Amino acid sequence: MKIFIPQRAKEGDIGGGFSFTRDFIKTTKDKVEFVNNLTEADIYFIPGPTLAEKSEVELAKTLNKKIVLRIDNITRNSRNRNTGTSRLLKYAQMSDLVIYQSQWAKDFIMPFVKKDGPIIYNGIDVSIFKKVGDVLSKEGSPQCLYVRSSRDETKRWEKAWYNFQKLYFKNKDAHLWIVGKFGPENLEYNFDLFGGAEKRYRFLGEIKDRNEMAKIYRSADLIFIPFSNEACSNTFAEAKACGTNIIFEEDAGGIIEQDKIGIISLESMSDKYLEEFNKICQK
Repeated sequence: MKIFIPQRAKEGDIGGGFSFTRDFIKTTKDKVEFVNNLTEADIYFIPGPTLAEKSEVELAKTLNKKIVLRIDNITRNSRNRNTGTSRLLKYAQMSDLVIYQSQWAKDFIMPFVKKDGPIIYNGIDVSIFKKVGDVLSKEGSPQCLYVRSSRDETKRWEKAWYNFQKLYFKNKDAHLWIVGKFGPENLEYNFDLFGGAEKRYRFLGEIKDRNEMAKIYRSADLIFIPFSNEACSNTFAEAKACGTNIIFEEDAGGIIEQDKIGIISLESMSDKYLEEFNKICQK
């Protein structure tokens, strides 16, 4: 089987679609052939609606390539030049196969795109994200953690801020590690922590090294994951695999399912994708 993945999907570093693309290629490169010429491909695979150019998708359709679209959530117009949902809809309708990341995501998105498809949960590298391994020295008890890969409002830093601030008022020994993208105003004003809590945190910045991230998960006593309407959270899966106690919300979306199904390896996830690819290639 020959698979073509848009170049844009391979160029990113941190983020759901970019991480997925890197992991998918790594775990399937010995089972399939990845090609750089669309005309040679059996499958044109779009890891996310924002990771493919409209002209390229249309070309794949013209060439009668099998088009597969991975949908992890609704693509926002406000972040995509007012083309987020229109691109999602168009790509879904042009696709031979649409894959959703959770039942929650499918229930939410399918009425819009009107395209049925299987559910394949995101997998993680269980050789890295595991309970046994190196740890950092804690700076408090409990040692709390908050992680986000983007400044998306659905990551709800404010909720984590509130939860930690409440915890600190009850326990002055509590400490918070903060990981991810934040603006200079957050650093300048101590992330708006107050009443002594402004001295009980450390900003670790963006962490791209997965081994370092796993070390942080293992070191924390608990992690705040207040994300709302999350299709399938890598942060949740990674923290769970590392044994971190997770605090999440009732409107967490697919995270509720993730909490029940447990840990899925990259290999298991990728095998499920290849099973679906084989099905449409045989049609």
